Amino acid sequence: MGTRAAGRAAVLALAAMLLSGSASAKPPWSTDLALINKGIDRALGLNRIDGTEAADYRSDANAAASVLPKLPSSRYRNLAAVVHQVAGFWKGYDSPRGLTLFAMLAFNTRWFASHWDQKAGKDVFDSSDGIWYRAFPGIGFQFHPLENFGKLNNFVAQKNNTRAEQLAQSLLDRSVVRSGGLAWEYYFRFEGGQPPWISGMAQAVAAQALSGAGTLLTDPTLTSASQRVYKTVPSLTRLVQTGPWIRLYAFNNDTVLNAQLQTIVSLQDYAAQTGDQAATDLASQLQAAAVGMLPRFDTGYWSLYSLGGAEAPLDYHQYVVRLLGILSKRTQDPTLTTYAQRFGDDLRQPPVVKEGAAPGAIYPWPQDGYRDSARYVFWVSKRSTVRLQIDHAGSPVVVPRGWHAVLWSPGRIQAGIYTPNLHAVDVVGNASDTDLPPVEVRRDTQAPKVNASLAARRLYWRGSDDASPWLALKVVIRRPGAVRTLWLGKQTFRGSALLAAPQGVWSATLFAADSSGNTTSVVLGSLRG
Repeated sequence: MGTRAAGRAAVLALAAMLLSGSASAKPPWSTDLALINKGIDRALGLNRIDGTEAADYRSDANAAASVLPKLPSSRYRNLAAVVHQVAGFWKGYDSPRGLTLFAMLAFNTRWFASHWDQKAGKDVFDSSDGIWYRAFPGIGFQFHPLENFGKLNNFVAQKNNTRAEQLAQSLLDRSVVRSGGLAWEYYFRFEGGQPPWISGMAQAVAAQALSGAGTLLTDPTLTSASQRVYKTVPSLTRLVQTGPWIRLYAFNNDTVLNAQLQTIVSLQDYAAQTGDQAATDLASQLQAAAVGMLPRFDTGYWSLYSLGGAEAPLDYHQYVVRLLGILSKRTQDPTLTTYAQRFGDDLRQPPVVKEGAAPGAIYPWPQDGYRDSARYVFWVSKRSTVRLQIDHAGSPVVVPRGWHAVLWSPGRIQAGIYTPNLHAVDVVGNASDTDLPPVEVRRDTQAPKVNASLAARRLYWRGSDDASPWLALKVVIRRPGAVRTLWLGKQTFRGSALLAAPQGVWSATLFAADSSGNTTSVVLGSLRG
């Protein structure tokens, strides 16, 4: 019994122990399984697969169906998602696609039968054939060509003949024909791309890895395969202002710096192994395009991931620095050398902060929603975690480069002058501290200014108070032996209200309080109820 067959047998045995009782209503994935079987029948009828492959694929699907009913929560959702994914390609099953999809399904079935899902980006090795799968929470473990060819490059560099040979052959078995050459497809949706899609960068790395493996193993079939892979690369470029640029994803036009630099390195290595002059020429053109565009990827403090896009995450910025260093040493190009140094320096420089306009005085207590907070505007040179260093400061926040604002809402605090400091830490850990303009914290001790008058039973008022958003109004009416209070509640600074006084003639006084309780009184005169 082969390794893969033994794995299926173990999964089915485990499922037999898990399952109990009679079947109930059809599970939601039963439609997917029916579609998978329909696709296998179709591929067999069109001679795209043989009987042995058809039997293997059915066995993989049945193993998943046996395990799914008893899987808990996220383990169930991930495996069900892979079943649905495989079913979605039912019209396209053939030997390479079928192997890729059903081997991936079998791996997910074995994994989730006894393991929980992993964090995004975790790579797990399938010992049955040497392929690596990458975790994508929600859709299980996916076949990821770029990661696999990166691993193959590592095995070649380590001169690990056994692992290199196993992985190279497993990858060749999964190759499909595109644009007259060999390619490896991604089978999951990503950034708007509909599968199956391919990557120009992954194709270049594949040519590099297979040519290196061919040299290491003295295997001309691998070298020949690398040449067929290269045939797809020129069609996966597009023109920018300075020359050709590799498409990281075949389905969009993003101008991604790390993809261009890695493609140059990979094509240079491939050309050195095979003597392919066309690849040498294309690598030179890609390098010239990159050199011309490098200034547009430089913010002055960090690199952009893609042209016109956001700053590169730390690992991609470091990746670009390494690639620029490799190309600088190989080519002695002064621009590449300059940017290798400049982007490298960015990893050691703290964020630069520029302060904006000073905030006005605030009245943070009582908290009435008006002038409770000081709004500090600042500019930061690169993505950083920032926080105010001052009493009653808020939680740290992560901001990209550019202008931002943070609020200081101290609540009940002593009146006085306060000078906060903005502490900024970039993604590497470099930190800077910048004093911001002082802010005055005041207590409102002044009563509002109010004018008021009566016209019959209607009260008219107009007031002002620069530390309160409203006036709390009441009218106290008196006559011999009686006092009444007419509550008007919170009001705007200008308005009118009809007073509902008891019958008779009353002496009326308006009391207007601000949010701090400071009160002004206005004698209104007689009020007839």
